[in-house]
Amino acid sequence: MFLSKRFTARSNRKRRRVSKRRGVATVEFAICLPALIALTIGTIDICSMMFLKESIKLAAYEGARRGVGRGRTNADVIARVEQFLDERNIVYTGNPCTFSSPDFGSADTLENVTTTVTVPCDGNLLIPSVLFAGVNLSADVTLRKEYKNLTN
Repeated sequence: MFLSKRFTARSNRKRRRVSKRRGVATVEFAICLPALIALTIGTIDICSMMFLKESIKLAAYEGARRGVGRGRTNADVIARVEQFLDERNIVYTGNPCTFSSPDFGSADTLENVTTTVTVPCDGNLLIPSVLFAGVNLSADVTLRKEYKNLTN
């Protein structure tokens, strides 16, 4: 009988300690949850931004690669850039391309031409964010014109 009272007293003390800490895990979870959600959404937003930036860089490269051949003009470059952006469902307004001087129509053989593609962040990110509202991303690629365009 003495032994059973001793074990009962110990188990009562353990129960009292557990009952005092019962709500601590809930409070810690409530404090940490907003930080974890913000971290997750921020990571998704940054990854989406990096994908958009890389897509714009590839679009500029594809357009410049199209323009370096003989007989190619700025219109060919713009068409290829818009085709690439449409394939990736990237929203843009107007003409997304600008060119350095000289451009693809007037560059001599082995002269550098820079193609710059600019796209707004609005409508292109997975999570619409106030942080990137009104921000434009741009990427440029410089290639050499392989051959001067012949005049007709």
